[in-house]
Amino acid sequence: MDWETYKALCDSPDVGSRWLLQQTLELVDRPELAARLRQCLQTSPIEKPADHQGGPETDMFRMALTLDEVRAIRERVEAAAAAGTETSGTRGRGLGGFVETWREYERFLARPPGSGPR
Repeated sequence: MDWETYKALCDSPDVGSRWLLQQTLELVDRPELAARLRQCLQTSPIEKPADHQGGPETDMFRMALTLDEVRAIRERVEAAAAAGTETSGTRGRGLGGFVETWREYERFLARPPGSGPR
């Protein structure tokens, strides 16, 4: 895998990092959503370029979630951010870009067919 292809894949709204998925798992309160996030983590991560220096903590995963699942996760993340909730990996800095990440994925899935690349 070359770096240009890897970066393009990782920038796709339907790709999330191991860290994002693990931290989001701490926020979801519906068992079925937690199970779906765990399923994402159990898939093979995107292949890294040969000279990539990061270990498993830098793995990126294609998140094959439905629009309804993403919407429910986004709503939960928004509520957690509004309440000032933090996760084990966000203490002292809040949820930062979590809300926008899940909103972007939701917009990506909600686009009408034929409106651009997926």
